[in-house]
Amino acid sequence: MADFKAKDYRLTDPLDSRRPASEQPSSQAEQLTYQRESMSGVVSFLSSNERRGRWELPRKFRALAVMGNVELDLREAEVGYGVSVIEAVAVMGNIEITIPPEIAVECDGDTLLGSFTLKYERANPAVANRDKVIRITGTAYAANVEVKVEGPDEGMLKKLGRTFGMQRE
Repeated sequence: MADFKAKDYRLTDPLDSRRPASEQPSSQAEQLTYQRESMSGVVSFLSSNERRGRWELPRKFRALAVMGNVELDLREAEVGYGVSVIEAVAVMGNIEITIPPEIAVECDGDTLLGSFTLKYERANPAVANRDKVIRITGTAYAANVEVKVEGPDEGMLKKLGRTFGMQRE
């Protein structure tokens, strides 16, 4: 155990080290193409952006809301094994990220006259599998970044609660 050296694999693609040398990008152009494919994002300026349903979360994702709203629902999204990073920056806007309970969440953000929160709504953090991890970082300037961990049936239960007059806040 004395020869163990901890390395920071959080921002690396865990599949890259397992790929044979023949499949590794050889030229600089191929490497840039590979990097672009694994990074994506949304920008909302005085508007609203929403991603829900079936979509693929890239290894690195950026969400920027400037006096606008961004909603990311990952409950039906395809999330790869290893660490995926979401950088959320809100300036006088709102970013809401919903994550299923079986995915581990690491959340760290800075605020200036705003809030950066992580809420477990009827979900137990111990249920999360460490095979898939979503790390959310970012900043909220006079804005709100809210990360909610909830299951796929939460919307239906809330609708039933409203129907029968049993709202839970």
